[in-house]
Amino acid sequence: MEYNFRKIAGMLPKDGKFTAERMVFLDEVDSTNSWMLRQTDIDGLCCITNHQIAGKGRQGRKWTDGKGGSILMSMGWEAGIAQCTGVSLVAGLAVIRSLDELGIDGVRLKWPNDILFEARKLGGILVEKTGSRMVIGLGLNYRLDESSMLDIGQPCTDITSIGVQCDADELLLGILRNMGEMITDCLTTGFTGYVDYWNSLDEFGGCLAEVRMGQDVVFGIERGVDESGALRIETDDGIQTIHSGNVSLRRKTLKAD
Repeated sequence: MEYNFRKIAGMLPKDGKFTAERMVFLDEVDSTNSWMLRQTDIDGLCCITNHQIAGKGRQGRKWTDGKGGSILMSMGWEAGIAQCTGVSLVAGLAVIRSLDELGIDGVRLKWPNDILFEARKLGGILVEKTGSRMVIGLGLNYRLDESSMLDIGQPCTDITSIGVQCDADELLLGILRNMGEMITDCLTTGFTGYVDYWNSLDEFGGCLAEVRMGQDVVFGIERGVDESGALRIETDDGIQTIHSGNVSLRRKTLKAD
């Protein structure tokens, strides 16, 4: 990925969460989240790379990228752990808002951290917390080659394939601005104000689905998220809420209103 950092630096708001002085670009790194967590002062720090040798996804999975084909970045906050409810969901909303601003619509969300276009994975978010420190990592497919898409191991797409001309510098700027504003707001005021927005973009809302948590399986109608960011599944025994764990959401072929 070729970024114009002079252009980006000139357009970043001086009073925003992320400023030009706190951006670090590495051509290659193990993972941007790991790099961030090795730093002493991460608040307002942003690490961007062209390639991750050991990129991380949720539940210990590997994140696959082709060099220069994805926007790969991590952003840092100092935040009390109790205040972090719903952060990964708001991060997804911040990415969609950034895409909307550039005329890319139709992007949806899968709980808790997948970004989809026409049911294909466009990106993912990984939130890691240690003590009062929180890092939000983003991998967003921009222009992947065929071999990279095959390596991902699930249906995927990229921004170029969507067919909309999108400037990588402007997209990066939008993500930095919207992440800075929306995540900071979520940490301050909570997730409640984002519930309806997230549910309006829920790819699985109203679908029959199963959620796997280790050996346990919950089957029912997916009813979006509640004010804590927990997933709501309507079962024969009533609404069950899923907060965390090894969760795998699978759409069933039937649709329930």
